[in-house]
Amino acid sequence: MNLAQEIAIQPPPFTDHNNKLVQPNLIKFKTLNVSYIDNPLSKSVYAQIQHIPNRLLLVDKNEYDIWGDYTQEQIENRLLEKLGDDIGKTLRSLFPKTLEEYPNGPGTILANMISSLGIKSNPTCSCKKHAIEMNENGVEWCENNMETIIAWLAEESKKRKIPFVKSLATMVVKRAIRRSKQLQS
Repeated sequence: MNLAQEIAIQPPPFTDHNNKLVQPNLIKFKTLNVSYIDNPLSKSVYAQIQHIPNRLLLVDKNEYDIWGDYTQEQIENRLLEKLGDDIGKTLRSLFPKTLEEYPNGPGTILANMISSLGIKSNPTCSCKKHAIEMNENGVEWCENNMETIIAWLAEESKKRKIPFVKSLATMVVKRAIRRSKQLQS
């Protein structure tokens, strides 16, 4: 699929397995090399765009039967519709979120504080997911949802069999939020 103008996308930075910050190269698109994935079991159609890690949902289970047999032109038009006016922004949103995107976010700061205590995130915990959620929702959301954040920490402490002190956790979360607020102003 040819684009009217070239689009450049900056993938998010991330930390590799050697704990080194990686800033991926800019990706430029003049055309989109798209594969369409029609999954009758889940009643969905996705677009997989070369160099973009996540798929874009084009047709969901509510529409699948209505669409029936579709033409190449119909599915390409749906792709253009889903990409919207800002194709670059939509494509960028298909990259996984990272803590490194928000170095001054409350979730990143909290994760770094906890990590400095020797408690590291691992693939089976939801720590990174919650930290990213905190970053995306922002400082005000974090201030208004302290109990939710504290509950996340309590749950993870229980899973890891680490003693949990609610007052200490509250203090650490408040400090992370305050620090984020200072760095963002």
